[in-house]
Amino acid sequence: MELRHLRYFIAVAEAEHFGRAAQQLHVSQSPLSRQIAQLEEEIGVELFVPSGRGVKLSAAGKSFLEGARATLARAAMAIEDAKAAAEGRTGRVVVGFEGGFAYTGLLPKVVSIFRARHPRAEVRLQPLVNETQISALRDGRISLGYGYDAPEEDPLIRSRVLFRDRIGVVLPKEHRLASRRSLKMADLRNERFILGPRQANPRLYDDLLAAFRGRKQPLTLVHDEADGEAQLTLVASGEGLTFFAESTAAIVRIGAVLKRIRDLDVEFLGRVVWRASDEKDLLVRSFLEITASVHAGR
Repeated sequence: MELRHLRYFIAVAEAEHFGRAAQQLHVSQSPLSRQIAQLEEEIGVELFVPSGRGVKLSAAGKSFLEGARATLARAAMAIEDAKAAAEGRTGRVVVGFEGGFAYTGLLPKVVSIFRARHPRAEVRLQPLVNETQISALRDGRISLGYGYDAPEEDPLIRSRVLFRDRIGVVLPKEHRLASRRSLKMADLRNERFILGPRQANPRLYDDLLAAFRGRKQPLTLVHDEADGEAQLTLVASGEGLTFFAESTAAIVRIGAVLKRIRDLDVEFLGRVVWRASDEKDLLVRSFLEITASVHAGR
């Protein structure tokens, strides 16, 4: 049985006449009659009974008609799904992201535009620290990863730097330095600090500690496993100070302020990573193109 048999059957059922059905299908009546006879022989029942100069569906034919229409509809949908997948209009993209990356505002915009352009594609967001993103890319658990610091050279992984940002210090509003427009590293001597886990951004973590050691004022850490939200809460509660990218100043909660450190030469680097083998994947490529466009318009 082929889809052609079902189309011919439905045409005859709707026209209730072999001749009229043949005209609608742009075929001769004899081949149409043979196709219906083959269909009846294959399923072992009569689908039509004579009715005047035409035909009507038998009881078996009425039952078969519903299934035939559903089968053709599913086939048409399968064809459309295949075309959509080939054209990058459907599929699945799993995006890993470092928690603090949400503060940049970049990823939510990218996801919103992507969903508007690819309404049939599924987007799944998965919080992952930097190191886990790379392993998740290698074993296929995610399609792209947004986070900090460029990965080590790997022929299987591609990366693109999205932005470089200065690092500022976040301190409580009632802090003795809160009224100043900007600070120097020396102003922070003897302060206590709160950092996120090193694995979240190894380069930034190490560069901060090295920069202060180079000024003979090593950082005194009271917390070094707090995520972004926890860091802000601890700062506002007077537990210590922390460091955030200057571009994220708007998200610093009530009770804390972000100040520039004029002589701190440490960058906050945002990047996206993906598998080299996915560079021709239409959905991944679209996600990267939208990312570049949104970043250019920041």
